[in-house]
Parts: sequence; structure tokens; C-alpha cells
Amino acid sequence: MDYGLRLHMTRALVLGATGHIGSHVVRALLKRGDAVRAAYRNPRYAFLLEGLPLERVQLDLDDARQLAGAVEGCEVAFVCAGYYPRWTDRREPAIQRGLAQIRRVFDALRHRRLQRIVYTSSAATIAPVPGRASTEADRESWPLTQFRPLYSTVKIAMEHAVGRYIDEGLPIVIVNPSVCIGEYDAHPFSGRLVLAFAGKRRRLPVYLECAFNVVYTGDVGAGHVLAAERGVPGERYLLTGEHTTMSAFARRVAAQAHVPPPRWEVAYPLAMAASMVSEGLAALTRSEPLLPRQVIRHARTPQRLDGSKARRALGLPSTPMDDAIRRAVSWFDQHHYL
Repeated sequence: MDYGLRLHMTRALVLGATGHIGSHVVRALLKRGDAVRAAYRNPRYAFLLEGLPLERVQLDLDDARQLAGAVEGCEVAFVCAGYYPRWTDRREPAIQRGLAQIRRVFDALRHRRLQRIVYTSSAATIAPVPGRASTEADRESWPLTQFRPLYSTVKIAMEHAVGRYIDEGLPIVIVNPSVCIGEYDAHPFSGRLVLAFAGKRRRLPVYLECAFNVVYTGDVGAGHVLAAERGVPGERYLLTGEHTTMSAFARRVAAQAHVPPPRWEVAYPLAMAASMVSEGLAALTRSEPLLPRQVIRHARTPQRLDGSKARRALGLPSTPMDDAIRRAVSWFDQHHYL
């Protein structure tokens, strides 16, 4: 059965249009010639949409009436916005806030006859499997049967909540990006990995060895649009790129930034202690820590991901990791993050 929508000149709603992934989804839609309604919360990041031929909508995901108004007249919705816990959040309230928000968003979408809804989840919802690469079938259960870092826990809970709307018949396709690296990362999350080794003022001289998957965010943006066109409702698609280690990634970032690479590998206990110092300094300066503890905890569990389903079924593009790093470093440098 052909599920492709063959969308052309539709009106697409992008929630989280000024986020790292949302910014790329917007550009992928515009490249196709689609009409875009770009919804965002914080006007501070609206500069990411400057010069683009689209409709802007400022809204709060906690406001059901604003959500209902934003989706009016759209055929497709991309839910790229979503709560992710800060380093200061407590576990249970963070889970409940994430669940409340996702229910509010999908309650608003369920009352519109949308052709497709693409939900941005995370590869953090995929369980590591010893001896082989994890696939979409290796989804973490909920409630959890073992400890997971707070970010992963919230994302797992939210994805399972979306699954209930799929069971009700909503045409939802879920995409699960790995670590996204690229430009337009105005409030960095995964981009902190680049900043940690490319910064000219603050740069880590050490690294914690671990294995992870890096994908160019431009490929993730294209993957969202391909998921709307070709994805099967109810299915999940891992959007992945290249597997690497932290030492190799750090060297490649340093090379692109023309700075020395980190010299020493640190053990997990020392990395955890350093992250606590980083969080303490952040608390004093009311800023985000360079090295949050949840990042260290996540790094302790190596994971290989099999993204062949998205490449085969969606035609996901594959940009080399060095190009993704170069684009990220260049953008951060131009916008004075380094």
C-alpha cells in the first residue's frame, strides 16, 4: 500500500520552528515549495526565521486555545517543540510536565482532520542492545524497568503517551533522531558537544570516552518531511548518521575550529565530579552548565543504532559528519557562541 501523501503547496504547521530541528524542518518544507506556518514561543530566537517566506505565530504550548488557532487551516503538523527537562528539574515533576504538555498538544491536533502528524521524539527512547545495533523495535518500556537519565526518562514517557493517540487512529509518524549537529542551534542542547571542544574562551581539555551516533540536523529536517510524505502512520523511524567515539569526535571538532584537541581521557567518577562543579558554577552565574550530570550519565551507556529503515523507506539523506561539524562550528562562530 502506498502511504505517500505526495504533498505539494500544502500548509504545514511547525511547532518549535525556532528550535534546532524545527529550523531545519521549516527550510526543508520551503525548499519543497510548501506554505509554512512557523510557531514558536520565545521571540528571542525569531531571528532564525528572518528573510524566510512564511507565516509566523508566537504561542505557548501550555495554551490550548493558541494551539487550536495555530493548527487551523493546516493539512500537516510537525511537532518539533516539546518539553525537555533542565538540569535543575526534579524527576517526577519533570515527567508529569512532559506528559501534560504532550497531551495538550495532541488533544488540540486530534480535533483537526490532518493528513499527517510527524512527532519528533529521540533516539534516547531506544534501548541499547548488547552485541548488536538497536532498531526501532527496541523501544524502552514504560514504566521503566531500570534507571535512565532524566532526559531519556521524560522522552520515553512522552513517546508512550503519543502512542495512545496512534491507537485512537491519529495519522502520526514518529521520528527518532540521534545526536543532531548543525547550524541554527540557537539554544544548544546536543550542540554543547561542539562548544565543549571548539570554544575559544571555554574549552574542555579532557574527554569522557563513549560511543554515540551523530547526524546532520539538515538531514533530520529533510527526514521529517520525508516521514510526512512516505512514512506509515504508527511507525517509528530512526534518523541516524555516523557512529563515532567521543575522542574521535573531539578531534574532528577541534580540527574544524582550529584549536588544540583535548589531551586526556577522564574516568567516569572524575567526569561526574567535574559536572557537579560545572552545575555549581552555572547556579552562581544563572546560566546553563557546560557539562550537566545527565549528559555524563547518558554517556555511560554506549549505544549503536541501525538507521537502515529510514534510509530504505524514506530515502533519508546522509551528510558526512565532518560537514555537519563544519557547519555547526561556522554557525556558532558567526553568532559569537565560541
